[in-house]
Amino acid sequence: MALFQCNFYSKSLGYDTQVNVILPENRGDYSFDESRNYCFQVLYLLHGKGDDCNGWLRKTSIERYAQSHCLAVIMPTGEDSFFTDTVSGKLFFTYLSEELPQKMGRWFPISNQPEDTFVAGLSMGGYGALKLGLTYPERFGGVGAFTAVTMPDQVYEANWGPNDAEDREKMEKNLRNVFGEDRYQQKDLPLCLLDRCVKEKKKVPPIFLYEGRQDLLYGMNQKFYRKAKDYGLDITYEEWDGGHNWDFWDAAVKKVLDAFPLKNEAL
Repeated sequence: MALFQCNFYSKSLGYDTQVNVILPENRGDYSFDESRNYCFQVLYLLHGKGDDCNGWLRKTSIERYAQSHCLAVIMPTGEDSFFTDTVSGKLFFTYLSEELPQKMGRWFPISNQPEDTFVAGLSMGGYGALKLGLTYPERFGGVGAFTAVTMPDQVYEANWGPNDAEDREKMEKNLRNVFGEDRYQQKDLPLCLLDRCVKEKKKVPPIFLYEGRQDLLYGMNQKFYRKAKDYGLDITYEEWDGGHNWDFWDAAVKKVLDAFPLKNEAL
């Protein structure tokens, strides 16, 4: 494996930011681009609130999993933005959906074909993955969301424990800073994006939703799954014992890579 730690100026954000990129060593049976260079399938992997682009590297075995699937992995820093364009003017969704893939495609040998492109994330990053995948479903071959904030408008109703008052208060402040005092617009809600995809008859990529039975967001993930299932979408829901922690997310990212329609295994 090769690990690239990139620092560059983002026009969307207006300042320098960081992204980590994993590239496998083995080529496998890759497609060629117009210049006859090898193009890797690619996963955009999004972190959770309070973390950065280093979280997946430090706390999971994503490098080993990527190598076993001959998969490039791109891990951007999203701060606490929910990977959306915030009311304060930080254009993280614009950065994630437009600027980042353009830069990565110029700098690294990754495919730009929908069947070769995937997005996944945990918690806040799970929300970002769903928003990106449902806003531009034609770009992706699969979407993964792990203990995701599928309904940010219902975070206040989540199953917070008796000792979670401080964390709940921080989350409320974070959501106001991102979405504003009115909290949300329809374009920010994955359920509304589901509705739009169905109404506009867009082909939605396979969705893989993984949830821990002891997770505080359990209820909203159940609701999201039922809604997608009622629409007849290709959604896989799995739950097992676990909470909002790295033990669960490490197992989840390994599981989703096994489930995505990837073409290659390491040689």
